[in-house]
Parts: sequence; structure tokens; C-alpha cells
Amino acid sequence: MPEQPSGVTVSGTGRVPVRPDVLVARLGAEVVAGSVQDALDRCSAALASMAAALREWGVADADLGTAGASVYAAHDQHGNQRGWTATQQLNAKLRDIGTAGDLVSKAIAAAGDAARLHDLSFEVADDTKPRAEARRLAFADARAKATLYAELAGRELGAVHAVAEVNGGVAPVRDSAFMAMGRAASMPVEAGSLDITVAVTVHWDFVG
Repeated sequence: MPEQPSGVTVSGTGRVPVRPDVLVARLGAEVVAGSVQDALDRCSAALASMAAALREWGVADADLGTAGASVYAAHDQHGNQRGWTATQQLNAKLRDIGTAGDLVSKAIAAAGDAARLHDLSFEVADDTKPRAEARRLAFADARAKATLYAELAGRELGAVHAVAEVNGGVAPVRDSAFMAMGRAASMPVEAGSLDITVAVTVHWDFVG
């Protein structure tokens, strides 16, 4: 039987709250028409109008990306086919939270009744520094736990034998809100805060 390593393995977590500075809007267009081609053409035109409105207000091409598309039969309440439904989606990264609500409203207005707003979420453009701090906090948390376990076992911590970072990420938005106020009005956006989270597992050898 292989010899078990002498030491202690613990996990630690570090969390750093940050203020998000990017709003990601998942926009879309949906059109019902008598033919597949007509539905696709009108849906594409609506989505193109949304993209054009965003570009007009300074959103870079790199921050606009197609997120999905579909075509399927449309039926009435009796189950009879009444045409075809075409949908397309567009993800837009808006890098000024202060004007993001205005831009979303303008994009929706540009596509008229075909416009859809599927989701809003928040991101941090550069999380390098807070993530580094979260790693420090995670390691310190693991060390504190390991020190306690070593004391309880009557041992002393030695060298670190292994470190493994568990997939962390950005926790859901806290205290954030968004609400549509009608096609012509601006959409108020409150970014709230995000948690940059890192989890780490560390093994310390015991001394002696």
C-alpha cells in the first residue's frame, strides 16, 4: 500500500468586490412572415438596424457579435401553421455604464416591434488586479486553516507541496437593477457590484 503523504490539504477562498464597467446586452429580432425568406429578410433588416444604431453611438464592431439565429414554423392557437418565425440575436458590449441604458433604448427603437431584449448582464473589462488580490486572499485563507489543523494535530507546517486553483469566476451581480421604461424612454441601469472569486487547494507538508 503506498505511503500516504504527511501533511494537510485545505481549500481557501478569496473574494474581492468590484464595480462592473461593462454592460452586456443580449438583443434580438423576431419576425413572423408567410415565407422563410421573407421572415429571414425582415428579421435581418431589424437586427441590422439595431447594430447600426449602436455603431452610430460609438459601439465598436469588436463589441458586437451575432449570438444565434433560428427559423421555425409559426402556428396559431388552433395548431394551424400561419407562416414562419425567424429570430436572430446580437450581443453588444457597452463600455460606458452611464450611457448604456440610452443605447439599449435606441437600439430597441431602431428595430420597432421586431426588437427583443433577452438579457442584461455586467462584466469587468480588466479584472487582473482584483483577481490577483483574490488569489492572495484565497491563499491566506488556506494557510490560516492549515495552521489551525497543524496546531490541533500537534505538528508544524512545513513546505508547500502542491497548489491547485479551482475554477473561480465572477459571481452574479449584487444589488443591481435594470428596467425597461418604454421604447421612447431611456432605460435606467444600476450596475451594483460583482465578486471576483478565486478558490485554491493547497497541501502543506508537516515538519519532521
